[in-house]
Amino acid sequence: MSERPLEISLRDLSRSPGSMRDYELMWEVPEDLGTSIMRVAPGSELPIDVAITSVDDGVLVRVHADVDLEGECVRCLDEVHRHHSVDIDELFFEPKAAQRLRQENDEEADDFLTISAKDTIDIESIVRDGIVTLMEDRPLCKPDCQGLCPGCGEKWEDLPEDHEHVVIDPRLAGLAGLFDQLSHQDEN
Repeated sequence: MSERPLEISLRDLSRSPGSMRDYELMWEVPEDLGTSIMRVAPGSELPIDVAITSVDDGVLVRVHADVDLEGECVRCLDEVHRHHSVDIDELFFEPKAAQRLRQENDEEADDFLTISAKDTIDIESIVRDGIVTLMEDRPLCKPDCQGLCPGCGEKWEDLPEDHEHVVIDPRLAGLAGLFDQLSHQDEN
């Protein structure tokens, strides 16, 4: 596997505005593509379609991918699976054009994506950003998930309607025993 699997050479792309080139890439998903709650399965193959168009000061990059996310419901801990389409449009500037724009706009160096000195672009960061923004911070298996019973840990939807756990505060346990005795005496 290449050190930079989403690096694309622009050497065979004419720099005349409007010139286009399409690429079909296959990315082996790294271990760290996701959050602690949701992620793309590590080691899975992610097909990525890329269309690059020459423009005046660089190239317009259009990326499309269909991605499957997996996670865990925050209420009942069941698996959660989501399918999303990712569409990204990003401009990569020629180094001189980016420098000129920074001077004109008085902006920081990180504000522009640039074409490398080797005449390549690396789209990994924009693909990662596009995927991570789709991940939910509190995924649910379904909108009305009831979660787990705090007493026994079973799913509420699998339990009978009258399911309950009587929890007595240890400080009041003596009173509960007295209450049971009094109830037993009243029955006799």
